[in-house]
Amino acid sequence: MPEQDAPQVAALVERYIALRDRKTELKAAYDASVADIDTAMERVENYLLHVMQELGVESVRTPFGTPYISRRTSASVADWESFLDFVKRNDEWSMLKRDVTKTVIASWRDAHNDLPPGLNWREERVVNIKRS
Repeated sequence: MPEQDAPQVAALVERYIALRDRKTELKAAYDASVADIDTAMERVENYLLHVMQELGVESVRTPFGTPYISRRTSASVADWESFLDFVKRNDEWSMLKRDVTKTVIASWRDAHNDLPPGLNWREERVVNIKRS
């Protein structure tokens, strides 16, 4: 790098880190400022759910809006080997995501100077900045 560019690069890195720090501060302040609001909203949601269950209704129309009951679901693996055995025995491959582990693929590529068949690999050069 030409020596005359060094002060400009240093100033840009300093500015970037200051912006990143400020963004972190603002996000933390925002999260803290809405924490009480989130708690209050959750309490209202829980109370409405209780009332609606007591009334045996799925929704209630009001002049201000309509609360309605929906179902939020999630699934996680408690025992991978048992689950995988089940998938294999029952040919239920649709229960699995189609994804690969980037770090393992990178290791394979480095060791074999090639990719396993059927994969694409994309790399791009980007700038990251770490604090001194």
